[in-house]
Amino acid sequence: MNKRYVFTFPPDIVNRPIVSEIAKHFDVMVNILNADVTSGREGKLVVELEGIEENIRKSLEYAVSAGIGCVPLLKQLQFDQEACVACGVCTSVCFSGALTMDSESWELIYDPEQCVVCGRCVKACPLRLFSITMEG
Repeated sequence: MNKRYVFTFPPDIVNRPIVSEIAKHFDVMVNILNADVTSGREGKLVVELEGIEENIRKSLEYAVSAGIGCVPLLKQLQFDQEACVACGVCTSVCFSGALTMDSESWELIYDPEQCVVCGRCVKACPLRLFSITMEG
């Protein structure tokens, strides 16, 4: 099972190796999809946790008890592919590799499994074809 979360670290614990402890003690693989962590400031991580549901639950309980805010990532990227002119601007800002250009057809390819919903493509697209919405 894979689940994505936003972890928020208060400034006083941003230097603690919470993510390493989760991976080590709870048999959960932690994939950091996006990070904004600086010593002395609040930090945010977008993580994907992989493991059995019980272990993920226990790892989240541990993180919360350590002072980490844990919120499910409920955002998703919407994209109007029919209106796309395949200019490729969005691919230049997509560090996760969710947006790529097909080398033969030169069409834009969107892989939602790679998307970390950072919003860079929303700002970059000259035609404003991307938006971020809540799941559900």
